[in-house]
Amino acid sequence: MAFRYPVLDPSLCTRCHACEIACVEARYGGGPFQADDPFVLERRRLAVREWAIEPSLDVCTHCTESPCVPVCPHLALLRFPDGRVDLREDRCTGCGKCIAACSFRAIRRVTELGIAVKCDGCKPLNREPACVAACPSGALSLVEGLPGKTTAG
Repeated sequence: MAFRYPVLDPSLCTRCHACEIACVEARYGGGPFQADDPFVLERRRLAVREWAIEPSLDVCTHCTESPCVPVCPHLALLRFPDGRVDLREDRCTGCGKCIAACSFRAIRRVTELGIAVKCDGCKPLNREPACVAACPSGALSLVEGLPGKTTAG
């Protein structure tokens, strides 16, 4: 089965940040949270931000030539044969090299944990991505990873 990741339709996005909140609640529990809660801002694995006049989604697109993978000195980022790029949090030391290398701003540092994190499609939770289900306007959908179609830069 191919991996899937969320994409944003900016014309449907209301900028409510429910996707970010759902991401954090699915991973860590707790809540209810607000979009500007420091816990959400620190631990979200995707982010809606303004780009020009439209919203944009900062999320891993599993780019073909993932610049984050070769710069990790601890082999915490791995590319799989299906094109998926996973971050092994148990190997991460929080050095930040992958964060600097990612042109999609998809990897973030969780200061409190001392590691980097990125969207993993809720795969370790054995569920569909929480962000997509939480989007009240239907602006988020899942696309199948198509190795060779996305490139950083």
